[in-house]
Amino acid sequence: MPIMNPNKPNNQFSGVPGKKKQKKGLEQRNSNINVEHSQGPLNSGPKDFQQLLQNKPNAKQESVQKQTKPKEAKQHQTQKKNQLEEQNDLPQTSQSKPNTKQQTAQKQNKPKEANQKQNKKGNKFAEIKSTQKQSGGSIGKNLSTMPQSSPTQGNQQIEQQIRMFKSQLLIPKRRNPQTGGSMGRVTEIEVNHLPLNLDKLFNKTVYHIDVQFEPAHPKTLFRIALEEFNNKHYPKIHFAFDGSRNMYTTKEIKGRTDLITVLNDENKGAAEFTIITSVVNIIPMNKIQEYLKSGSSNNPPGEAFQALDIILKNRPFSLRFSNIGRTFFPLSHSTPVDLGEGLELWNGFFQSPVMGWKPYLNIDVVHKGFPKHQPLISYITNDLRCDPKTEMDSQNINTLLNYVKGLKVEFMVPMQPNTKRLHKVVGIFDSASKFTFNMKDPVKGNQMVNVVQYFKIVRNYIIKYPNLPCLHVGNVNKKTAIPIELCTLQMGQIRLKKLTDTQIGIMIKNTARPPTERRQAIANSLRDIKYSQDPVLKEFGVDIKEQFVSVPARVLDQPSLAYAHNTEIKPKAGIWKVDKFSKPVHIKNWVVLNLDYQINIISIRNFEKMLITTGKDLNVTINSMNPVINCFLPRNFNLDEFKATIESIFTKLKACNTEIIFVVIPEIQTGVYGIIKQKSELEVGVLTQCIKSNTISNMNIPTYSNLLLKINSKLNGTNHTLSNKSSPPCMVGAIIFGADVTHPTLEQTSTPSVAAVAASHDISGIQYNMEWRLQAPRVEIIQDLENIIHLQLIKFKDKTKTVPKKIFYFRDGVSESQFLQLLEYELIAIRRACLRLHIKYKPPVTFLVVQKRHHTRMFPKFTHDMDGNFGNVISGTVVDTQITHPTELDFYLCSHSSIQGTSRPTKYHRIWDENYLTEDQLEQLTFYLCFMFARCTRAIAYPAPTYYAHLAAFRARAYLENKTINLNRLDDEQSKNKLNHLFTVNTPMFFV
Repeated sequence: MPIMNPNKPNNQFSGVPGKKKQKKGLEQRNSNINVEHSQGPLNSGPKDFQQLLQNKPNAKQESVQKQTKPKEAKQHQTQKKNQLEEQNDLPQTSQSKPNTKQQTAQKQNKPKEANQKQNKKGNKFAEIKSTQKQSGGSIGKNLSTMPQSSPTQGNQQIEQQIRMFKSQLLIPKRRNPQTGGSMGRVTEIEVNHLPLNLDKLFNKTVYHIDVQFEPAHPKTLFRIALEEFNNKHYPKIHFAFDGSRNMYTTKEIKGRTDLITVLNDENKGAAEFTIITSVVNIIPMNKIQEYLKSGSSNNPPGEAFQALDIILKNRPFSLRFSNIGRTFFPLSHSTPVDLGEGLELWNGFFQSPVMGWKPYLNIDVVHKGFPKHQPLISYITNDLRCDPKTEMDSQNINTLLNYVKGLKVEFMVPMQPNTKRLHKVVGIFDSASKFTFNMKDPVKGNQMVNVVQYFKIVRNYIIKYPNLPCLHVGNVNKKTAIPIELCTLQMGQIRLKKLTDTQIGIMIKNTARPPTERRQAIANSLRDIKYSQDPVLKEFGVDIKEQFVSVPARVLDQPSLAYAHNTEIKPKAGIWKVDKFSKPVHIKNWVVLNLDYQINIISIRNFEKMLITTGKDLNVTINSMNPVINCFLPRNFNLDEFKATIESIFTKLKACNTEIIFVVIPEIQTGVYGIIKQKSELEVGVLTQCIKSNTISNMNIPTYSNLLLKINSKLNGTNHTLSNKSSPPCMVGAIIFGADVTHPTLEQTSTPSVAAVAASHDISGIQYNMEWRLQAPRVEIIQDLENIIHLQLIKFKDKTKTVPKKIFYFRDGVSESQFLQLLEYELIAIRRACLRLHIKYKPPVTFLVVQKRHHTRMFPKFTHDMDGNFGNVISGTVVDTQITHPTELDFYLCSHSSIQGTSRPTKYHRIWDENYLTEDQLEQLTFYLCFMFARCTRAIAYPAPTYYAHLAAFRARAYLENKTINLNRLDDEQSKNKLNHLFTVNTPMFFV
C-alpha cells in the first residue's frame, strides 16, 4: 500500500518540480539567505512479527490519544486502520539483505556538479547504494561523496517500495498558512528582525555581471580596482559587488575589458588588473515575491536570494569593515579586551535577509578574537614570557609559528620609512645570528653573511635581538628572512583557528550580555552602518526600517514530572528540585581509581561518605567502596605504558564484577580521558565515571546530586519521567531518534567527521542507546544511517518486546540548503531500515530539523514575560508565525532558562510528517522532550535525544584521541574502534 504524501492527504501524488540549472559561480551561494521556515535480517519470522505489531498501547493512553486527535488526523483514520490491518496480516516474504554501505557520488566541495546531477532529466532522486557487508564492518573506503543512483542488491520488493516512496518526497506545507498554534498563554515579544520593504525591488530586473580579474590576487584590491573601472566605463551606475567576481546592477550594461592601475598599500607600489565584465544572467526580482506567497524549501529562487544578499552587504562592504561571511567587524572605538596569547576581542555585527511571512533583515552582535596589532617582540615577551636576549626553546618556537603563520606583518627599519613593506608569514627560520645566505658584493663578490651582518652592511641597522628566530615571508619556495624585531602584526586580520579554553572563558565573561544590553549593542551597530545613507540600497529599491519587529508569541505550560511513587513535581520556568529517583539502582561493587598524587585518601573517603549520604536522599543505595587503587601519573608519562597499566587494572576489576569505576584524573595531563574511555568502552567493557581532581576536592551537595543523576542513568536506572497527565499522547508506541554529525576544525586536516545517532529503547522514551560511525571530513549526510536505524529498531524490539508504531527523528545541525538531501538520503535510509524488518513494516515518520546556529534573539516586552535577573523570555516561549517560513511549518522555541547573557531560542523545521501532527502537538512534544535529559534538573535548550546524539558524537571523538586515522580506510578504522558489544547491551546509556 503506498504511503500517503503529507502534503496531499487525498492520496494524489505529485513529483518534485525540476530545478533550473544554476549559472556558473552561483551554486555555492544559493543557500546564503536564511529562509525561515544491522546485522542482516531480523531472526523472527513473519508470524512473530505479526504478534509484535498486534501489541497495543495502554488502554488509558489510547483513549486519551483518540480524544486529542486533530481534525485532520481523523480524516486519515480509516486509511491508517486499513494499513495497520494489512500489517497484522503479513504474508510470507523473504528477508531483505542489509544495505550497509551508502557511498556518495559527489564531493561536498563541488556543489556545481552535485546540482547538475540533481537536475538531470526527469528529476530522478538518487537511490542509496547497497552492499552485502555487515554494519559492524565496512563503512566504505571513500565516504566523501553523496550516495549514488543505483538499485540496491537487496530484496526487489523493497526497491519497488522505495521507488514509489521517492516520488513523493516534498517538504509538507503548513496546514493553515495564516495561523500558528494556540496552546499556551498568548503574549507579544520583539525579535532582532528589521522589516524590509522590497516593493520597489520586486518591480525591478537585476543584471548579474561576471567580473574577471587578471591577476587573481590580491583580492583586497578588487573593490578599489572595480570602482575605478566602473567610474570609467559605467559612470553614474550604482552597483553591488561581493568582493570576488559577482556584480549586480539595475541597468543593462555592455561587457568591457580594460587595464586598471591602483595603489597597493602593502608595498606602496602600483597594482595592475585586467578587468573583464560580461552579463551572465537577468534576474526578475519578483521571484522573491512569488516565494513569499507559495515558495518551498525544495526549490528556492537562489539567484534572486543571492542578489538580495549582496545588495544588502554593499553598505558594510563599502565601509571597508573586516568581513567573514555575513559578519562584519569595524575598527574598535575603544581599547579591545585582551584575550591573552596574542589575541584581542573585537565586536561586530551579523546581518542576513530572512524570508518570513514578510521580508526581514536579521541583525545581531557578534564577537571574535583577532590577532593583536602589536610588535611581535611584545608577543614574545608578554604572551610567551620569553627573554628576547636568549634563544627560544622548541616549544615556544612552535607556539610562535602556529600563532604567526599565515598572518601579515608590517616591516620597517626604524627611521627608514622607505623600507616599509607588508609581508605574509609562511614559516620561521633560524635566529638572525645563525641564518646565513649568499650576498653579492660589488667589491668582495659573493660572500656568506648572516641576517645580523646583512642589516649592518645594507641598512646600517644593528639587530638588538640576534638570538630570536627570523620570519620566513613571501614565496614559500624562496628563502626571504626578516628579523622578527622589525615586524608588527597588521590590524584587523581574520584568524580562523579555534580559541583556547582560557580565551573562550574571557570572551564569555565580557560578551554575555542581558537582553537590554544586547539590544543596545545592536542599536549601536545600526548607527555605525547607517543603511539609510547607502545610495546602492536606494538604487535597488530596498528600504530598511531600523527597529525591532513585534511578533505574536505564546508561553507553553510546564509539564509535570514524575519521581518515585508517582510523586509529581511542576518545574518553574524550566527549573525544578530533584526528588527520589523513579527507578533507583543499588550500587554494590564499586571502586575509585586515583591517578592524581595530590588527592589523598582523606579526600576520597569524604567522597565515599558524601556519595552514600546523597544517594540515600535520592533513593539510591550505595554500598561501601572497595579499597582505593592509586596509580599516580607522572607529569611526563609514557603513553603506551599507561595504556597497558589501565587495561590491566580494568580487566582485573571486570573479573571482580565491578559495576562502576570512578577515575580521578589530574587537571594538567591531556589525552588521559581518551585512554580511559578507549580501554573501558572499546576493549575491556567496564563502566567508568571520570572526575577531575579539582572537582573531587571542591564537591558540594548539588555536585553529588548531579553526579548521581549520571550514575543512575548509566546503570539503567530512571531519574524521572513525564507524569501520566503530561505525557503527550503522540508519544505512545514511538521510538525517538536524535542524530548529529560533528566535524573536524579547519586545522584538523587528517581527522574524520563523526556521525552519532541516539535512540530510545523503552516505552516511555527515557532510556537511550547510541551508534556512531566515522565518515569523511565535513560530510554532513549520515552515510550508514540505514544500518544504524536497523540496529536500533532491533534494540527497541528486544527491550520492549514490540516494534515501534511511529518514528520521531530529530536531526541536528543541518542548513536549509540540505533539507532535500535529508529527505533523499536519510529519510530513505529510515524507510529502508524498516522494510528490512518486514516488507509491510512502514511506521509513520516525523522528521524535524533542529537548528541552533542562527542569530534570532527574543526580547520580552512585558515584565510578566521576563525570567530571572537577566530579563530573558520565559522557558516555553514559542514563536511560529510572522518571522517563520512563509509556507512550511517551522518555529522558534526557547525551552530553557538562561543562566547568563541573552537566551538563544532553538529553531525547528518540519521537513516530513506522516503522523500528521498539528503545530500544538509538535511544539508540545519538542518542549516536553527538553525536560527529559537525565543529567540535570533543568529544561535544556533542545530535545534530550538530540543532546544525547551530541554527547555520543563527542564520546566517539575520545575514542580517536592519540590515534592516527587513515582517511582512505575508514572502514578499517571503524572496525578497529568498535564498542564492546556486551558492555553496550548491559549499560546502553554509558555515554551520558
